[in-house]
Amino acid sequence: MTPWMTTRWVIGGATLTLAAVVVWILWPHRFNTTPSFEISALSRNERAQLAELVLNISEAPQEKLAEARQEVWKILGRHGVPSPSARQNLEQIFLKIGQGTHLFWLDAQQALKEQRPVKSGARTQWEVDLLSDGWLTQEQQHRYDAFMAQVAREEPIESSHGVEIVADEIIIRDIVQSWDEDDLRSIIFALLTPPVS
Repeated sequence: MTPWMTTRWVIGGATLTLAAVVVWILWPHRFNTTPSFEISALSRNERAQLAELVLNISEAPQEKLAEARQEVWKILGRHGVPSPSARQNLEQIFLKIGQGTHLFWLDAQQALKEQRPVKSGARTQWEVDLLSDGWLTQEQQHRYDAFMAQVAREEPIESSHGVEIVADEIIIRDIVQSWDEDDLRSIIFALLTPPVS
């Protein structure tokens, strides 16, 4: 500790001591050389990778959270640390991406009833928004379209646990009913919390 931060000043002792502690704690951050970045620094490829991680984690968060968080920060770490505005933007974007899972299964319910692929206006708009900003690729879009066609034909699909299942009415209803946006927000908070080295 530097000499000017010692307790030799007795006047207002408690306040001065508290101030010295606060300055000492914050001192390294005044000279933090790690650059911060905005969303615009992320390439389209990095955005698509982040979106894939969010979509995967929204299906099976408990099993994949730690690994996904490492991957998220591997991508973000290439640019430094997100600025406060970038972090807020990432939270909003990740939330929107994760909501696509719910939109997909809502459409899957209808697709099963009609025995044909369904894409609602809400999911179409979700795709348009994410495609235009580089958070979704056409390859990913085509993959989800093919996945929806499999559901409509009642063909086996690979679950988030790596096991093939037929997504019947009961399974899809359970997925839709178990959707909780607060859970998604908690997952996103965890993803955007830097892992401990």
